[in-house]
Amino acid sequence: MTVVIAGCRTGEAKLTKGFNLAARFIIHTVGPKYKSRYRTAAESSLYSCYRNVLQLAKEQSMSSVGFCVINSAKRGYPLEDATHIALRTVRRFLEIHGETLEKVVFAVSELEEATYQKLLPLYFPRSLKEESRSLPCLPADIGNAEGEPVVPERQIRISEKPGAPEDNQEEEDEGLGVDLSFIGSHAFARMEGDIDKQRRLILQGQLSEAALQKQHQRNYNRWLCQARSEDLSDIASLKALYQTGVDNCGRTVMVVVGRNIPVTLIDMDKALLYFIHVMDHIAVKEYVLVYFHTLTSEYNHLDSDFLKKLYDVVDVKYKRNLKAVYFVHPTFRSKVSTWFFTTFSVSGLKDKIHHVDSLHQLFSAISPEQIDFPPFVLEYDARENGPYYTSYLPSPDL
Repeated sequence: MTVVIAGCRTGEAKLTKGFNLAARFIIHTVGPKYKSRYRTAAESSLYSCYRNVLQLAKEQSMSSVGFCVINSAKRGYPLEDATHIALRTVRRFLEIHGETLEKVVFAVSELEEATYQKLLPLYFPRSLKEESRSLPCLPADIGNAEGEPVVPERQIRISEKPGAPEDNQEEEDEGLGVDLSFIGSHAFARMEGDIDKQRRLILQGQLSEAALQKQHQRNYNRWLCQARSEDLSDIASLKALYQTGVDNCGRTVMVVVGRNIPVTLIDMDKALLYFIHVMDHIAVKEYVLVYFHTLTSEYNHLDSDFLKKLYDVVDVKYKRNLKAVYFVHPTFRSKVSTWFFTTFSVSGLKDKIHHVDSLHQLFSAISPEQIDFPPFVLEYDARENGPYYTSYLPSPDL
């Protein structure tokens, strides 16, 4: 039987009968096409897909609902990002309307199964132990109370006298029933001043610390905005930076693979943008970095000018919440370079760097099950430090 639906826009959901299927109803929805420059719109549309399906299920008094994976590889949506949106939207809906649904089923293919198995415990932990283990791995951007993506740029408020709050402003706001707490903090509601003059004062050392921090925050926000709009898939494909498990203190572990960074062949500004894109939500909580210097060559070495630029650009939260850097398999030259860099180029980083000559040393801080190792790192360590480490090598059958 052919059923005609009079149009269904991206993010909408429409209902038809189940007919000969083993279901009372079929809910149809249209997922978004993904482009990095329109990431925010894609996130909002995908959230609407899941939310509207659940809302229809509630309105029709359904006791269970089954979801296929709405985002498809054909439409270019990154699988892990889309899975976070799917799981958190369902979780938030059940928190509010859980009494209306008895069961939610995710029907996935082999392509998506591993990602769902990995992320499901973050949103639906099965025990207190699993919950405590999952908390540090939750991303910072988990949306509002309903799981909807929060876009700060859309929270602009307008007042009669921008930037000049009055004594009775709070009472007036309550009387109107409108949240005007954002007034005065947005760029539209304040005078930025002469940028050239501010830069001149910075050079002359006459700008206050608060003004310096404000200027730095604006600079970082510009980089972050560009990182979210740029196509960084070529940098991501290098697999030089990725999130893995947690250390023995429950802090997120980020891995940097030096050998996977072809410094002379890639656009290093794009590499910086990718670092910010990945790390912005990680750095809001305590984290550690594991840098594998294993088998790097001149072709892979990040020069001190780039590292200094990176350190100067990143938000203060990166520096505050970075608790340790484990420099794995360093050479004598890299140790000397690190000492010079942390002594003369940046401050406050030297005490956080730990040179690790063998993986056995690293395992005293991070258990081997919590790190996804590049195979060549394990092979090198087994060759250099003895067969004890071969137990950590992946099985040839896998």
